[in-house]
Amino acid sequence: MTDWLERIARAPYRLWGLILAGVLMTALLGQIVIERITLLTSGTEVRLATAPVDPRDIFRGDYVILTYEITRLPLDRLAENKDAFDPGSVVYVTLEEEPSGLWQAKSIDLDRPDASSNTVFIKGKIDWMDTAPLVPTAVPGEDTTLTPRAEEPCINCLNARIAYGIESYFVPEGEGRALEDMRDERSVTVIASVSKNGTAAIKGLILDGGDPVYLEPLL
Repeated sequence: MTDWLERIARAPYRLWGLILAGVLMTALLGQIVIERITLLTSGTEVRLATAPVDPRDIFRGDYVILTYEITRLPLDRLAENKDAFDPGSVVYVTLEEEPSGLWQAKSIDLDRPDASSNTVFIKGKIDWMDTAPLVPTAVPGEDTTLTPRAEEPCINCLNARIAYGIESYFVPEGEGRALEDMRDERSVTVIASVSKNGTAAIKGLILDGGDPVYLEPLL
């Protein structure tokens, strides 16, 4: 035992460096795993309606490309000062649950908003901005005459295209294409978990209003 310890002590500095690097890498990976488990188990669960994806976005293996009704938002309607926003800005979108069970955007801010009992804020980053007409969308089967999405199209609004880090999801091999077709028919709802600091992760999918499927494993 003593001889083994002596040989370790006389080991070259390069070996000690490799050992230290291995320990640090293991600790870092452990921290990442713990943070993800905490997010998936302790975050606030929200259900987000998906939207069709631009056909120029191609299918990537068995990762389903996702976009949401909260992906492209009108700053004129949701921000106090639309001119304060730029591409690359980190933003906080406040979500509120509707009677349908889906969560919709109620405001967008550059500073983290105060938490409340009936809202959740999700953190994102503006990819780009445009002034193309933004036509409100509806949930399948929903009476749009009774919802905010029945407003007139925002013709000259300044819109922000926001990424939340939940724009792709891995599914079993061979099932991605069918899911993307359902997504484009607005038949897919995403279950997301949102932490207190606004970070989001996908927990699973709901197809055609059924039970959750493709639930994300903790490990």
